[in-house]
Amino acid sequence: MHTHLAITLTLSLALSACSLTPEYVRPQMDIPEGWSAISTTPRPPQQEGPPFWQAFENEDLNRVMGVALAQNLDLQAALHRVEQARAQAKVAGAPLWPSLDASGGASRRYQDTQSETQWQGLATLSYELDLWGKNRSQAEAANYRAEASQYDREALRLIITTDTTVLYTQILGFTERIRVAETNLRNAEEVLRIIAARYREGGVSALEVSQQKVAVNNIRAALTTLIAQRTTTLNALAILLGQVPQYFGGPEAELSSLRVPVVNLTPPASLLTGRPDIRSTEAGLLAVNADIGAARAAFFPSLQLGIDASLIATGLNPATVALSLASDVLAPIFSGGRLEGNLENVTARQKELAAQYQQTVLTAFREVEDALAARKNTDQQAVLSRESVQEARNAYTIAKARFDAGSIDYLTLLETQRSLSQAEDEQIVATVAQLEAFVQLRKALGS
Repeated sequence: MHTHLAITLTLSLALSACSLTPEYVRPQMDIPEGWSAISTTPRPPQQEGPPFWQAFENEDLNRVMGVALAQNLDLQAALHRVEQARAQAKVAGAPLWPSLDASGGASRRYQDTQSETQWQGLATLSYELDLWGKNRSQAEAANYRAEASQYDREALRLIITTDTTVLYTQILGFTERIRVAETNLRNAEEVLRIIAARYREGGVSALEVSQQKVAVNNIRAALTTLIAQRTTTLNALAILLGQVPQYFGGPEAELSSLRVPVVNLTPPASLLTGRPDIRSTEAGLLAVNADIGAARAAFFPSLQLGIDASLIATGLNPATVALSLASDVLAPIFSGGRLEGNLENVTARQKELAAQYQQTVLTAFREVEDALAARKNTDQQAVLSRESVQEARNAYTIAKARFDAGSIDYLTLLETQRSLSQAEDEQIVATVAQLEAFVQLRKALGS
């Protein structure tokens, strides 16, 4: 029996190196060398730098982001999903180790005036030799899925941080636009007062008064809309921070305190390792690749080794120990197509994930190109808006000097000031769009 067991163990150890998992090959696809939206060649990725929001060089934004990363409920839920996946991986890896079970009991027998107590215990050590790598493949698949869960959390973290930054800049933009709109409203009300006075003196008709009242009401309506938009954006940011909207105070900085960062582009190939959604998809592909190995191994026999040790003690008699060794071979003969169907299923799943991986990569390339185009457009709009504000300020300075000299009336001066307010509002919108374009580009690049 010992000779048979030794032969079995030797053969099992020799076969334990076998694996029926196919060699993983990343799906082939065309990877461009550069980005079509820029003429320069991207630099290879360097050592990972600081988080993208720190490029704004704003301490209040850093504070808000710290709250978001610590208290966002979606991130907390994602962390628990990672913990679940790791626990499942631990369960899947358990068959790679021997299992040990023990049981025991005691009994007392009475006969006439005598009694006798008997103690007995049983320990069972069992181990399935992984001849064809089935258990290893299942453990690898579970580990890859845990890895994919971690990448999913990183992708969610990227979404949370970009959304927080975008909402933060939008709130600062709304605050500035409300200030400009309030100034514009005061000017429009002053114009209405002047026109109304002229109407009472017969200098203008009722038409001019009605037209200015419409202009004042339009500005009031626009101001009300801006206030509502700022409120809803504040509420959205509060939820991202895991806080009650009713108690959320909002950012404490000004839009002008945000620095417009510069993006260091990397080659398109760097997205394959830089974007967590691509890494997650590939981890899922690796997992199903290991599933194929487990499905193939299920067609072959499995060998189970066991050692039973029993201990019996009665009264004052010496304890007796018995050992028994056993090996069981289980070979599938007929399963009604279950094994074939399982292999076909995981093979088709592999092809599906390969197509999803290619689609994810293509989508990533498109998102970067879109973000580059948006960044270029917003940069140009920001330059034009700054020029418009400068010209509007020059016009107001000239109008103010002429008004002081008595060459123009107050109504003309106020109209020039209204044009300046409108140019300032458009500049704020352009600045916010420029900052958002930077954030979306960093999101598309995966960092």
